Amino acid sequence: MHRYLVVKIIFYNLCKIKGWKMEFEEFLTVYMDENSKAFLLSKSEQQKKLFVDSFNLIREYFPKCDCYTINNEKGSYNHAFRFGVKTSEEIDGTPQITIKFTKEALRVSLKKDVVKEESRVLILVDLVQLRSYLDRAKSKLMPKMEGSKNTPINYFKSEKDSNMVITNDSDKWTNEIQPSPLNQILYGPPGTGKTYHTIEAAVKAAEPEKYKTLEIQPSLGASKDQREELIKLYKSLVDDDRIRFVTFHQSYGYEEFVEGLRALTNEEKQIEYKVLPGVFKKISDDAANTNIKKSLELNATPRIWKISIDGVKPSTIKNYCFKNNVAAIGWGHTGDMAQDVRSPEENAYFEGLTSQNKNTITQFCSAINEGDLLLCISSVKTIQAVGVVKGDYEYKEQGILDRYDFRHTLPVEWLKTDLDLDIYSLNGNTNLVQKTVYELDRFSEADFFQLMEKNEISFAQKPVPETKDNYVLIIDEINRGNISKIFGELITLIEPSKRAGKNNLETLKVTLPHSGNPFSVPDNLYIIGTMNTADRSLAMMDTALRRRFDFIEMMPQPELFKDKVVKGINLELLLKTMNKRIEVLYDREHTLGHAFLIPVLDALNVGGDNAQNNAFSELKNTFKNKIIPLLEEYFFEDWNKIRLVLGDNRKEKSELEQYIFVKSESEKYNDIFGENHGLETYEDTKTTYTLADFNVLDSVWNSPKAYQAIYDDTLLKSPANTSDDAGEVTSSSAH
Repeated sequence: MHRYLVVKIIFYNLCKIKGWKMEFEEFLTVYMDENSKAFLLSKSEQQKKLFVDSFNLIREYFPKCDCYTINNEKGSYNHAFRFGVKTSEEIDGTPQITIKFTKEALRVSLKKDVVKEESRVLILVDLVQLRSYLDRAKSKLMPKMEGSKNTPINYFKSEKDSNMVITNDSDKWTNEIQPSPLNQILYGPPGTGKTYHTIEAAVKAAEPEKYKTLEIQPSLGASKDQREELIKLYKSLVDDDRIRFVTFHQSYGYEEFVEGLRALTNEEKQIEYKVLPGVFKKISDDAANTNIKKSLELNATPRIWKISIDGVKPSTIKNYCFKNNVAAIGWGHTGDMAQDVRSPEENAYFEGLTSQNKNTITQFCSAINEGDLLLCISSVKTIQAVGVVKGDYEYKEQGILDRYDFRHTLPVEWLKTDLDLDIYSLNGNTNLVQKTVYELDRFSEADFFQLMEKNEISFAQKPVPETKDNYVLIIDEINRGNISKIFGELITLIEPSKRAGKNNLETLKVTLPHSGNPFSVPDNLYIIGTMNTADRSLAMMDTALRRRFDFIEMMPQPELFKDKVVKGINLELLLKTMNKRIEVLYDREHTLGHAFLIPVLDALNVGGDNAQNNAFSELKNTFKNKIIPLLEEYFFEDWNKIRLVLGDNRKEKSELEQYIFVKSESEKYNDIFGENHGLETYEDTKTTYTLADFNVLDSVWNSPKAYQAIYDDTLLKSPANTSDDAGEVTSSSAH
């Protein structure tokens, strides 16, 4: 009787599971497009059921609402489901409820102003929570959820007399490129192409229109030609300083990222401390001032120079320079400083000058570049004029007016010549010294523009473009740094709603602790981070950071190697099988990325008579230099688990020993030490492991069948397939 009851319960549960699976398959068929199907099938059974139940419950509360994905393109990488109203003619809908998938559960969020901000987001683990959540929002949401009962499948259907959005036409998707998020992190296991994809993400953020012309399909990725064009565009943006790169590490701090005091040696060989901007403040300033820099035709990284033209008092020479758009200094008897050869008299004159005067002449003639700023002073604290250098140094033999010593000149567009602007505090509370020309390095052009704005001084004759250039900061290994320490107050400023922008009423400014200057983050600065989940789990990330970034998961893609075979080794099955085992033994965040096998694929795609041999040689090197060392690190040299990943546990028969990568051998302690060894252990046997040598000719690593056996156990069961092929190695693979 008891046995019958157990069998009945098992049968009931099996029927229940089978019934749920049929219900889920029907749900996918009726409501989901192919992209959404693939996405949902990749989730756990618990998440699948929770999503289906949530979908039905939301429809119970709002029967007419539309459900659509966040990006109605096939091949979307950022899948979320939105409930609201989206007609067939609209590219963008009006969402009221959004469901995203976390690692273990679902994240449900309501549109702003529906409920209190602190109650807007729910991490959903059961339907009771959701029902209570919807009860509170129902009255406000009901009139905003009157749609047409569309679901993701509708937006991809092409029906007769239907004007639903058709996206299976390959020519249509290019018009649907989604804008880049201001803050995003690409995360995943090692070798999934995170750094590789930052190039595409950075170009898309910096130049969306140019990126669009490349016509890269998200589902297929960039072709070889598209990748080459992408890299060219990326390099040009890097050269223009619109894309910058930084790597976080344990010692990286606020001083390097935002601003901090640095000890520097001045011209008098003395140590002095200066407040210098970090990489984030520099790019923020450049992004904020991109239009004024473009309007004034400044270079990407302009330097600021102080100049005294014939002293600080009114002067005919100075007036002449302002009217004729030129800057000039004395010591003309040195001759033309641009010439390689000067007369002995000119050289003797130059050598007779003080080191300070020599330095002044050298800097004026060779260090000042086109696009730099020139500030002409009127006292030790104030400036009279601002100009932009427009060309190269020129030596004028005839001098200026009746002053034959003023022969060293630079073409300068003087933008303002009637100022009386105090820059004492901007210059670190330091007087402008007597030296005729030197660089003002205590403040940046952004600080200077901020002072001009504060004093309501503008360059009215210079029209400023309406649209700003986008800038991108790539932060590699973002999880390796101490986020709270590095970002400081910026963690709030980077929020889209707190950014400084043309129409943003919630812009937040802070006063920086070292310089005391106000600072905000502009809305044309994009931040792209990369995160290796094998180094640090996503769950351990700073909560403040997680709330302010879009996290884009990048997992291994074995399908990239579909139908790619090297000496009988199916690369797709090889990677897929090893990752399935790693996921069971460790977790999915420590799987092997597809990038490890890309060199094998490249060697294979080159073609030619030696393609197979070269590809096999690359595969062996990948195991030797990448995969085995990584597995050792993952499992802390637990070689039994490494054997399981490689399938060696299935090769214990004597005829299969030739295919074992990691051999195990058990010996009793008595055999090792003899009797009365006195070792107090719970076991009397020690198991040791030996990794097969990569460098001998008859090594298992030179056997293609050994690699096949990692994923194909039928190979091991058939005696016909177990012939010794360990010696099947070419000279290239042996090398």
